[in-house]
Amino acid sequence: MHIADGNALFNMLQQYSGSIGTAAMSVIIAIAGSPYQGQSKQVVIGSQAAFIVLFLFTLLIFACILRFIKRDKQGLVKN
Repeated sequence: MHIADGNALFNMLQQYSGSIGTAAMSVIIAIAGSPYQGQSKQVVIGSQAAFIVLFLFTLLIFACILRFIKRDKQGLVKN
């Protein structure tokens, strides 16, 4: 019974995080592209801004993983 509840909770959190991520990226695309004339130019500039934001998040996550691996090798991480 607890396993089914855990799966349902995990699926719900995945759905919410996906919808929040989609909404956040659409806001970034809309805001970054708003000063430009023409719908295609707005989408291109906004998409570039969204890509940069996602790339920065990727770098941040990668740095955190490297730091965790370094701490694990030093024996600072407890199991």
